Amino acid sequence: MTSAAPLRSWHVHKLGGTSLGTPDCYVRVKDVVSLPPPSSSSPASVAIVVSAMAGITDSLLKCISLAKQQDETYKQLVETIRSKVHSFRQTLLDPTARELSKTYEQVIDRDIQAVHDILKAVWLTRCCSLEMEELVAGYGELWSAQLAQNVLLTQGHNVCWLDARQVLFVSRGEVGPLVDWERSRNAALKWVEENMDQNEKGSGRCSVVVVTGFIASTPEGLATTLKRNGSDYSAAIFAALLKAEQVTIWKEVDGVYTADPRKVKDAVHLSEISYAEAMELAYFGAKILHPHTMAPAIEHQIPIMLKNVFHPERPGTVIKAHVQDVRTEMQVVRGFSSVPNVALINVEGTGMMGVPGIASKLFGSLKEIAVSVVLISQASSEHSICLAVPDDQGQRACEHIRKTFFMEINHYRYIQKVDLIPQCSILAAVGDQMAHTPGLAAKFMSALGNRDINVRAIAQGSSERNISVVISEPDTTRALQAVHSAFFRPYDPLVLSVGVIGPGLVGSTLLAQLRRAKMI
Repeated sequence: MTSAAPLRSWHVHKLGGTSLGTPDCYVRVKDVVSLPPPSSSSPASVAIVVSAMAGITDSLLKCISLAKQQDETYKQLVETIRSKVHSFRQTLLDPTARELSKTYEQVIDRDIQAVHDILKAVWLTRCCSLEMEELVAGYGELWSAQLAQNVLLTQGHNVCWLDARQVLFVSRGEVGPLVDWERSRNAALKWVEENMDQNEKGSGRCSVVVVTGFIASTPEGLATTLKRNGSDYSAAIFAALLKAEQVTIWKEVDGVYTADPRKVKDAVHLSEISYAEAMELAYFGAKILHPHTMAPAIEHQIPIMLKNVFHPERPGTVIKAHVQDVRTEMQVVRGFSSVPNVALINVEGTGMMGVPGIASKLFGSLKEIAVSVVLISQASSEHSICLAVPDDQGQRACEHIRKTFFMEINHYRYIQKVDLIPQCSILAAVGDQMAHTPGLAAKFMSALGNRDINVRAIAQGSSERNISVVISEPDTTRALQAVHSAFFRPYDPLVLSVGVIGPGLVGSTLLAQLRRAKMI
């Protein structure tokens, strides 16, 4: 009786469309994810979740749009897609692997013909069901995963590919796809048992698997997708299904910074942040990961590593359950982020005080027209409720609120006004350890006040992990620079503070110029 081989550990990697934008990117996959040499007997299995090549998914969706309009240029666009995928194939496979290239060519041509057939039906009917749209949208991931597998095979790696629709089952929910975890886990483990090198019987089978991101199956087995940011979500899902030790998301940036480096030049790179901090920063505009993406990793306490695909040697940022417990002011506030294009709606009235159901009716009216509320602020007097919504939905939301509260405004006079302030943005300070740290809010507000930036609304949850303010959108960059400087500049050894003592004509003129530029 032979003993079972030890369970393998899993490392999951995710490569997005930009990370696979050129043929050379596919050649570099093995180095980016640090695959062991083909001859090694590493105990770890590797899953590489891939997106479509850059631009392919958008082009496929454009084809559907053109076909619905009976614009026959969709045919030329489909052929452009075919040519792009074939050019990658010819560059990567023709010189060294003619048989692989020929087989892959047949796959592409078969799939492209299927796309033509579907789009012909769309053209004839001038409509496209969601199921048809998601079937077409997912072809890019299928081609990308098979190409990555073929390239790794030419490099000597024992690798297979997995169509995620075979093992990942999701249904539609109000806030996005809902994973059928039990069914998906059983299907994934069965696939691994049959295909991966897990025991003596599996000798010679693959130890690396390339997985299609973005796509999945409905409970009925129909093709579907995980919507935008779906490939990141796929990586987190497969990390949870495989009980991975870590999931690495490869981006075009070095990780997470204390602010957007494009707006704040002295933004500081963070080596680690907590799940909660990442969720807050992601929600408030930092392009890290979508909060929904992190949920499977958070539930299973799987660390998420963010790294730069073009500079894999750089350390990146680890997102994990807990970070080092420090109390220096610089690390209490972990970062600043912003949400642009926001409108502020203020509902105000003396008759609102102590009247049950006003807030429920207000938010119910916004749900009726599918407007998402970004921020809420209400004073304890209950005299007013202030809320932020997307700017392009502000006017519609305001009109619907007035319609909903028509009697309260025009007859009972409970509500005096419903005002709309467009062109706003939200600025947020985030940090797990901000709780119970005195003076942070005062310092945050003082930094804005010193730059003559008016705060229109303030919100802070009881967790004290986030302080958010609504400001005028033209002030956003200046506000980010002001608060970042207030919290991080004192600790920057490269920053020199200069004082002007007893300014005469020249000094006074300099100070006047700085004030006009709102730099002091």
